[in-house]
Amino acid sequence: MRGFITAVICIWLTILFPALSSASVSVPYDTETLTADGNDIETQTAYTPIGLFAKETEIVNPEDIYIDGEGSIYIADSGTQRVTKFDEEGNELEVYGEEELSQPLGVYADESGAVYVADYGSEKVVKFHEDGEVVDEFERPESPLFGNSAPYKPEKVSVDTRGNIYIIGESATNGIIQLSEDGTFLGYYGANTLAPSVGTFLQEMMTTQRQKANLFMKEPPAPGNISIDDQGLVYTTTSGTTWEAIRKLNIEGGNILPPAMTEETNLVDIAVGSIGNIYTVGSDGIIYEYDSSGNQLFSFGGKTNENNRLGLTTQPSSIEVDDVGRLYVTDREQGNIQVYEPTEFTSVLHQGLALFEEGFYVESEDYWNEILRLNSSFGLAHTAKGEALYKQQEYDEALQEFKLANDKDGYSNAFWEIRYRWMENNLAGAFMIVFAFFTVRYTVKFTDRKKNILDPVRNTTGQIKRVPLVNQLVFLTRFLKKPIDSVYYLKNGERVSLISAAVLYLVLVFEYLLRIYWTGFLFTDRVLEDVNLFFEIGTVLLPLLLFIVVNYLVSTITEGEGRFRDIYIGTIYSLAPILLFLIPVTLVSNILTFNEAFVYTFSMQIIIVWSIIILFTTIKEIHDYSFWGTVRNLFATLFGMFLTVLIFFVLYVLFDQLYDFVSSVIEEVMLRV
Repeated sequence: MRGFITAVICIWLTILFPALSSASVSVPYDTETLTADGNDIETQTAYTPIGLFAKETEIVNPEDIYIDGEGSIYIADSGTQRVTKFDEEGNELEVYGEEELSQPLGVYADESGAVYVADYGSEKVVKFHEDGEVVDEFERPESPLFGNSAPYKPEKVSVDTRGNIYIIGESATNGIIQLSEDGTFLGYYGANTLAPSVGTFLQEMMTTQRQKANLFMKEPPAPGNISIDDQGLVYTTTSGTTWEAIRKLNIEGGNILPPAMTEETNLVDIAVGSIGNIYTVGSDGIIYEYDSSGNQLFSFGGKTNENNRLGLTTQPSSIEVDDVGRLYVTDREQGNIQVYEPTEFTSVLHQGLALFEEGFYVESEDYWNEILRLNSSFGLAHTAKGEALYKQQEYDEALQEFKLANDKDGYSNAFWEIRYRWMENNLAGAFMIVFAFFTVRYTVKFTDRKKNILDPVRNTTGQIKRVPLVNQLVFLTRFLKKPIDSVYYLKNGERVSLISAAVLYLVLVFEYLLRIYWTGFLFTDRVLEDVNLFFEIGTVLLPLLLFIVVNYLVSTITEGEGRFRDIYIGTIYSLAPILLFLIPVTLVSNILTFNEAFVYTFSMQIIIVWSIIILFTTIKEIHDYSFWGTVRNLFATLFGMFLTVLIFFVLYVLFDQLYDFVSSVIEEVMLRV
């Protein structure tokens, strides 16, 4: 119902303000969105600046802005040391805390009209009655659970429908300070987490809770701002990190948004719209809009050194959105509040989103078609249209939309339906073909035993196998079953040659390139248009060449018996599982969905582990090492490879600097001459 109401409001705005068409809008900034591949691309203007709010009122340093359910707007101003309430037209209605507040940084108003102010200067949260009278003051909690050394410097405040108070405090790394309606400390809520790393994983695995308490633990950054939506979900922003910089917290304080949904580290505030859209603003003046799932819709705005340039800010401090989608951004430096209004393009997008969020995928399709008509690279529109087509059981068309959107989950679901339909229609025929194949095979073998009808085939095959190069290539299969015996023939120069090894290296490169192009959409993240063939060839051959050279050098000083020729040939023959099974597994990936993903991933793991085991055995037999001698040799080889790469990198940097120096000297001489 809420989605329908919002859609009606957006339609009303579109009819009432037809001049908001993005084609005719001129603004001092570009608007960007994300393509399906995650790249920024310029799109139609999403929001236009329409003026300054309450410009006739004295506003010095606006720190926070809040809009209540009645449309009243509250501004916390640290410059005037007060909070001012305005109506939608910017007329002053009430003033709070002219004599009580020291440095108000945050403001919130509940449904009853009570106003909560986070007063950083006096280190407390002050609650005012609607008429401006002080009702209560929430100072530092006395509960021992709060912590004797825990800081209490309120910066932002919000209140849920139950009357619980959420306080963002300076350096409050334990999480959001949560108080009951009467000020009782309820605990810390929604503490930030650290990005996972190998070090933290090992520490979690190897230490007990008591040991962790005694260790010096790195603290996560404290959240910087807060907002609560109509459903009671808490949203926070955190600056200085890209890990969970934007969070949407459930009742347990867990984040339900993607932890790496943004790369911005300078976010200062967050707001939530009527359809669940998330708005943030950074210290650089860039405003970001996301849908309720964390998909970025737009980024626009910016910073200016000029005073009062409409649409650009100098030091943004807060953002808020009203019921019709207008954005309000406070500028602490310029002492004003910029107002942005959605364009027709954004209104259409919001109408589609409102229906989409309520589950009316089919009804939203027309809006997504319009968005794609205006911007065919809008990734979210392809996803939403794919969902609409999927609900209508138009799976082939949905598959294409999901592919354009790079939506692998949607693609998997649509492909499963297509595959299921194909199996329903063709499974009987497929069984008949298999049955016919085995029948013909049995008949041919039976007849061959009686009349030897396959002798010409066997003679031809035998002649081909007697070709030395073919025989050497076929010997590859022996490494799968008997790698130790195979190395004996390798060291004695039998059954293999340098030419056959060179052919297999070329085959490996060819198969690797085929894997890039033939892997199923669900199991690859490669963008084929960005593939550089020379780079990919180097990716395969250079590590192998480096391994061969370094292993030979290491073995010469560790009493290894292997020759360079042996290592060169043995390395590629040890990769027999990869050479023989890489392409079949790659082809199979095209008929699998995520439900059978383990078939592909497990098969690739088996191939790789199998090849490593054979390579280990080959190196051991070539050099006549013991088990632990082989382990030491391989570790020394890997370390030598690392040092070699490091040395080449240092030399590259030095020669690059030398080249720049010589070039600059030559240019200077030529200019002076």
